[in-house]
Order: sequence, then C-alpha cells, then structure tokens
Amino acid sequence: MRASGVWLAVSGLVRRGDEVLVVKKRYGGMKGLYSFPAGFVMPGETLDEAVVREVKEETAVDAAVRGVLGVRTGVLRNGVSDNLVLFLLDYVGGTPEPQEGEIEEARFLPMAELIAHPLATEFLRTFLPNLDARPVLTGCTLEPRADYGYHRYKIFR
Repeated sequence: MRASGVWLAVSGLVRRGDEVLVVKKRYGGMKGLYSFPAGFVMPGETLDEAVVREVKEETAVDAAVRGVLGVRTGVLRNGVSDNLVLFLLDYVGGTPEPQEGEIEEARFLPMAELIAHPLATEFLRTFLPNLDARPVLTGCTLEPRADYGYHRYKIFR
C-alpha cells in the first residue's frame, strides 16, 4: 500500500531445500540485483495473502506461508516511511518465470551461493546466513470480535 507517505510492503523468502527463490527487478534501486520477490499490500489483503500473491505474480511460483521472518523499516530521503514484512514461505509448485515488464529474471539459487554473490542485496545477505536457526513468528486465524470490526483476523506470534 502506497498512501499518505507511508508504504507497506511484503517480501517472500521462498525455500526449496537448500535453494531460495530470487528475482532481478528491471527498475529502481534494486535493478539487476538478486532480491526476494516483493511488493505492496493491496486494499482488502492481509499481509500473508499479499506475499503469496506477489510471489505468484513476479515468479509464477506457488508458495505457502510458514511465518514472519523479519521486518525492515526506514525513512527514505524524501520523507516516505518505507515498511516491509519479510515472510518465510515453503515452495509448493511451479517453475519460476519472470513477470513480463517488471522482472528480468526469476530462479532458485543455492543459499550458500547467494550469501557471497556480488549481485545479492544486503537485505538478502542479512537473512540467509543461519536461516534454520532464526525464529519465525507463525500465524493463527482468530474469530474476529465485534469490537474490532474485522471480517478476517490473524496474529503472528
């Protein structure tokens, strides 16, 4: 979601054995670099729904959310509050294919190779080492209470 100077985005670390799914974007600050699939949350979506959609849109890969792995939050030079939630996802199926017009490359690469790869983003290299030892916040769906006004409600803890 991009509104009022506050951005809310999601990113997906999709794991298939010892490999992870990466993309190279065709634009922006990460153009030509390996990063995790990512994008903005749309109105009517929960964060976990958004990350599954973004992974599918950018790579044609189906994935299932395991949990929240981390958060990146910062303020851009123009004053925009830029917030991203990183999810850990399990590979379900599909062959990586780059989204036309937006993604240059989509593929699985070995984690060990990516950690040292000169085209890997700092964000990617931050989360891959010791991935199995990192805590993951898992989600549970709750029955919404009337005082909140939600029709879907999840907590990651």
